[in-house]
Amino acid sequence: MGQYYKPINLENGQWLYSHDYGNGLKLMEHSWIGNEFVGAVMKMMVAGGSWHKNPIVWCGDYYDEEDYYSKVADNDKIQPNEFLTKQQQLKAILVNHTTKEYVVYSKIPVNSNGWQVNPLPLLTALGNGRGGGDYDLDYPDADKVGIWAKHILSVEYEIPEGYKELKVAFKEEWINSQ
Repeated sequence: MGQYYKPINLENGQWLYSHDYGNGLKLMEHSWIGNEFVGAVMKMMVAGGSWHKNPIVWCGDYYDEEDYYSKVADNDKIQPNEFLTKQQQLKAILVNHTTKEYVVYSKIPVNSNGWQVNPLPLLTALGNGRGGGDYDLDYPDADKVGIWAKHILSVEYEIPEGYKELKVAFKEEWINSQ
């Protein structure tokens, strides 16, 4: 069975639904650079956005240590119509203000099909490895999945002074059956 995910802002309870953007609910069905669903979350995380410097999780419905997934209210679901484009995402820097670390999007590896995994859903994922469609535990940097969950995050365009780079090499390969 597949595990379904939704990004949740732990400060205000807001969340987004991937189907509203034409994406699947499973983690790796929407965790790629250029995706409008993830781009909408990223847009809210820039300076002036409603999720800027807020604690965020990308919670799976199989995650059972804390029930963030089912506790969010239906009336807290939002559907922003603005998102960061692929070009804007590739210029982004994901910043963790809790650990004083950052990830540079332009350094994310490209797979053989030209796709890049978006690090935001993976770094904040809760429940990975418990269902189909998750980031495979044998893939590069699988040990980093979820390490930024519940942390204070933002999307910036300049590296914050005094912060350390977290290098991630998330990469998913698949065979094109065409």
